This record gives sequence, C-alpha cells and structure tokens, in this order.
Amino acid sequence: MQTSAAFVELPREFLARIATDSERIPRLYYSRYGSVRGFFWMRLRLVFRLMRRLSPGAKRCLDFGGGGGVFLPTLCPAFERVVCIDLETVEARAVQCAFGLDNLRLVQGDIGTTELPEAPFDAIVAADVLEHFADLSVPVAALARWIAHDGVLYTSLPTETGLYVALRRVFGITKPEDHYHTGAEVESFLERSGFSRIARLYVPLYWGVLPLFLVSAWRLRKR
Repeated sequence: MQTSAAFVELPREFLARIATDSERIPRLYYSRYGSVRGFFWMRLRLVFRLMRRLSPGAKRCLDFGGGGGVFLPTLCPAFERVVCIDLETVEARAVQCAFGLDNLRLVQGDIGTTELPEAPFDAIVAADVLEHFADLSVPVAALARWIAHDGVLYTSLPTETGLYVALRRVFGITKPEDHYHTGAEVESFLERSGFSRIARLYVPLYWGVLPLFLVSAWRLRKR
C-alpha cells in the first residue's frame, strides 16, 4: 500500500447524479444533512486509517461488496491492483470512468460462486456489507478463501443500538429490510469462523462511547 495516498471524499453532486434506485450508493453519502454525510464518510476514513497502519506493504486489495464504488478513488492510488465485486456495478463503473481508475477490475457477480484469479488479496475491505447476508457463512467463507495468509480484513458494521434507531427516526431514514444482523453479531460470527480482531475504531467517537458503527481489522488464524 502506498502510505502517501490520501482519502478521497466524492462530491455530493456527483454521487447524486450517478446514483440509481438500487441503493448501491446509499443516500446517506450525499444527504442534505452535513452531519449525516460526515458520520457515513467517517466509516471509510477510519477503515483507511487502519489500512495505512496495518497494510503498509500490501499490493492487492479487494473491495468486497463494494456497492457503488465510493471507496475506489481512495483505494486505487494506494494499491497496485484493486478488484471490486458486487451484484451490480453500474455506479462503480461511472466512478471508474470519472476518476480514471486504470488499475481497477470490476466484477459483477455473486460472491458465493464467483472465482477471482487475482486472489489471494493482501487487504480486503468489507464495509457495511456483511450484515446484508441472512446466511453469514456464505460471505465469510469467501473472505477466508480470498485473503492472503498474512492479509488483513477490514470491516465496518452498524451497531443497530437504541441510539442508532433513534437517529434514523430523527433524520427520516428507513432501516433496510436486508439488515439481518447487528455489528456485534457479525463480529461474533467472524471470530467463530477463524478470524481474530487486531484493531478497532468507532464512529463517531474513537473511544467507543455510544458507537453507531464498529470499524475493525482482522487476520485469519493459522489453519
């Protein structure tokens, strides 16, 4: 990873223009409320902070369930090769074209059945995607298959606490129907599946008071 690379927050107007009804780019990234946008972008900022600390020599990165590709303009300058996989890639392709991301390969496919010849990856980002799987064994098995033996998995997960629910009501945000698990439930499953957490940060307060999101780094235990 090129530690000199910088975090890129995509312009609100650009995201609103390319977003489709699929919600691959959640409206929170371009919300009219600055505080909401700030909290949502903060998740990726903290993931990138952990990556710079824990994956300084990494060359290959996977954006796992990368959605609309909002993290790709940050990841591509930082790694030699980036792959992004999701069921839809329309918005991500628009991001790739707009930012000239030549070292990126977009893969439109099912995580459970698609093979990636670039694997294993030194770094894998799974930002707010794992909670969308009713059966967590499917994505976690893919993560274990694709991560390098010394690679690092980076996750961001919603806590779904009372504060989280209350803020949804304040800002008129509807909970997605496919949020099947809390962040704590997903992290427990990762631990039972052979991953060990090596670092954690929180949104919005770094020291973990009333967190809205858990941002963690993981390594797969030796098998």
